[in-house]
Amino acid sequence: MTQRFRPPATALRRLFVGGAAIALVYVVLAPLSSTDAGQQLGLPFLTDRLWFRVATTVAMFVVLASAWNIIGGLTGYASFGNVAFFGLGAYTTGVLVSLRQWPFGLALLLAPVVPALFALVIGIPLLRLHGHYFAVASLGVGVAVGEVVNNLQPLGASTGLFLPIVRSNLLFFYLMLAAAALAVLVTWVILHTRFGYGLLAIRENEEAAAVIGVNTTFYKVAALMIAAALTGLAGGIFAQWNTFINQENVFPIEYNVEMILMAVLGGAGTLLGPVAGAVTLELVILRLAGGGAAAAYSQIGLGVLLAVTVIFLPRGVIDFFGGQSRLSLWALRRSLRETSV
Repeated sequence: MTQRFRPPATALRRLFVGGAAIALVYVVLAPLSSTDAGQQLGLPFLTDRLWFRVATTVAMFVVLASAWNIIGGLTGYASFGNVAFFGLGAYTTGVLVSLRQWPFGLALLLAPVVPALFALVIGIPLLRLHGHYFAVASLGVGVAVGEVVNNLQPLGASTGLFLPIVRSNLLFFYLMLAAAALAVLVTWVILHTRFGYGLLAIRENEEAAAVIGVNTTFYKVAALMIAAALTGLAGGIFAQWNTFINQENVFPIEYNVEMILMAVLGGAGTLLGPVAGAVTLELVILRLAGGGAAAAYSQIGLGVLLAVTVIFLPRGVIDFFGGQSRLSLWALRRSLRETSV
């Protein structure tokens, strides 16, 4: 009897997981070297202002990509308007702190609430659309919200809002890291509950999901609200961290494009795919931020890489290294072994 041969847990995958774990421990503990207690213990400086800026930005995009993954990857509705939730969360914090003199901690509690309520209002009509109709409509909402905010004088209009300066790189790094951990935890919980199974059913076949008893409208709107709340939380932290917000820095459409690419590159619909995609892609984007001819060629290469990923690895690099994708390291090795002479 021929036993079916299954790919074992490869050394490459173990190395990948081990390296990721070591990197995570370093990211969490390295900032402590900059504290007074760390210096009293004689620890070397492992971080500086640039490190904090990069690490906090990467953590922010982990939140954005993971939040988009809930509506785009798990539910199958490719939203191009999630940046509206980021901006609303930022402006909620900005208005309460700058104009109402609320404490930042108290204002941050409302940063997820306002975008979630907005998602409830727009979700019911928008989520009746499907495919590219929904994508275009959500993009229109994202642009429209930014334009409205840009013309409201009570919100600073085109001048924007200035928030009190809080000089604590450590605070905002750990806040954004906690938000990223929360986004991953929420995704994990969703994937292991009836609610998550309902979202996956909608993604695969919405009509069939409705037939078996899934309240598709409720599930879709709830998924959009959860994504909006997480995205708004990141926006609220960003507002106080950046100390200045306006339409250009909290409603940029490129943020929405980036969060989608991050989720797709890492593996949309998976738990850690958006995390891997966000870390990888954002570090590349920050590396290319300097400009120049080399940066232009690198951006072209990045575009080609993303196109190849979408075409040949639609489930992302997480499944690629795990041997689950059609085109994977295991499949390539097996193909070479079977065709060798």
